[in-house]
Amino acid sequence: MKISGVILAAGKGTRMKSSLPKVLQPVLGKPMISYAQSALTNVDNKYVILGHESDSVREHIFDDYKIVEQEEQLGTGHAVITLLESDDFKLDSSDYLIIIPGDVPLIDKNEIDKLIDSVTKNNSTLGLITAEVKNPSGYGRIIRNKNNAKKIVEESDASDDEKSISEINSGIYCIDKEFLVSNINNIKSDNVQNEFYLTDLIEIAFQKKQDAVIVQVIEDTIKGVNSMSQLNDVEDTLKEKLISAHMDNGVYFQDPSTTYIDETVKIQSGTKIFANCHLTGNTEIKENCEIGPNSLISDSTIGEGSKVLYSVVDGSDIESNGQIGPYAHLRTGSSLGDNVKVGAFAETKNSKISKDSKVPHLAYVGDADLEEGVNFSAGAITVNYDGKEKHKTEIKKGAFVGSDAMLVAPVTIGEGAMVGAGSVITKDVPAKSLGIERNQQKNIDGYMDRKKSSKDKK
Repeated sequence: MKISGVILAAGKGTRMKSSLPKVLQPVLGKPMISYAQSALTNVDNKYVILGHESDSVREHIFDDYKIVEQEEQLGTGHAVITLLESDDFKLDSSDYLIIIPGDVPLIDKNEIDKLIDSVTKNNSTLGLITAEVKNPSGYGRIIRNKNNAKKIVEESDASDDEKSISEINSGIYCIDKEFLVSNINNIKSDNVQNEFYLTDLIEIAFQKKQDAVIVQVIEDTIKGVNSMSQLNDVEDTLKEKLISAHMDNGVYFQDPSTTYIDETVKIQSGTKIFANCHLTGNTEIKENCEIGPNSLISDSTIGEGSKVLYSVVDGSDIESNGQIGPYAHLRTGSSLGDNVKVGAFAETKNSKISKDSKVPHLAYVGDADLEEGVNFSAGAITVNYDGKEKHKTEIKKGAFVGSDAMLVAPVTIGEGAMVGAGSVITKDVPAKSLGIERNQQKNIDGYMDRKKSSKDKK
């Protein structure tokens, strides 16, 4: 049997009330439609039907999918008609089509495979996935004839008795291609929405005495997303599964309910994630780290044994035993070697800080290269921007930058050199030299008494 997979992703998603197309709404850091694409594995050909904002959605379609444009969005039935009439599909030699919506991110590929097996092994005309739910509001209801479906009634067209039915339609079907091609044009739009419903094929099959088998699954796996509230529910369900999987692999979460984590994040065993942390993008956290509480890490690598406390790490790489925070900010392009400390209220950007160096607190290191064993003291900054261009600061091995110093780039501090506290350094400091720039201190005797006397006269 040859199977073709089809994803319906042309709708606008009006109830989302968002300018972003529904299928591009992020779910644990990935566009919603990516879950549908990943679920279609055991098929020979893959199609996705696009419509609303198709140019934007197109950028997120996997390379092995053929794209079909539905210029007018007149319902799911019309979407499939558009597919059948497309040039790409005219060459399709499949026996069955598996059709899934692009807005059901919880669907399990094993359940799709089960549906395909149930239909093809019995040579049934079609099959569908359903679920018994506590609140069926908004979903199409399944009208049964024992183990087969008689028809599906959409919410807007259902009677009060039909609305009381708790078995709902998932929008996932496996349909015999010959039956589909022969009957798709029998679908009518005489309903409240004036749309062509693919669900009408269930009733057509029943009237023709063809099997419409049902595969029932648990409610969570077919939750659709039509509102921001439903998007939140789906994310919570996926996040719970994801964190549970990490815990099974030896990762500790102090408070899973306050942790946000993208599906793309990798965490190795022995690591502890404390409360109120966000871990996003292509982040990888190595063994035996401590993250948080109250930290945000995005698109970064955290080396083995490192600690990140009350801090933001974005687009940065930290080698082993890093000490970050509290309240530090590592901006894009920060690269920290082994045993580097970036402490309280310190900020780095586009800089390499080599092993055993320290930026303990209240400092800014931007567009700089710090070699091994550098101490960058409190209040010191690299002055990297002249109003037009960024310039680089180089601090060689073992150098010491005193408190409240300003290093005006481009400038180099030599190996083992020292910069005196409060200095504004505009020229290179040679190795093992002291760079200092201060006016001579002047003490004015009796100044405060004269100042007080002047105020009293007023």
